[in-house]
Amino acid sequence: MVNLTARDRLRIYALSRSVRKGKPSKPAEIAEMADVSERTARECMFVMADTGWLRRRTKSDGKVEYVCPDHVEFDNKEWEERGMVSDATRG
Repeated sequence: MVNLTARDRLRIYALSRSVRKGKPSKPAEIAEMADVSERTARECMFVMADTGWLRRRTKSDGKVEYVCPDHVEFDNKEWEERGMVSDATRG
């Protein structure tokens, strides 16, 4: 098995939560899941949004969360049928 870096884990968790599960991702939550600093999570997720992998959304209270981009449609059933579900991405 491949040894994942901290940023690899961060990207997997952020994409899994935002795209596969359709839930907003907050940097603090993803940082905890991936065992990285909140600063690393914020920086990485900002780049992910800047490159189109996530959409950055600022809430009315000023807090930032990341969601699935509008142009992405995800079929979780097909993902599972292909056996592409791991413990890190399991719904």
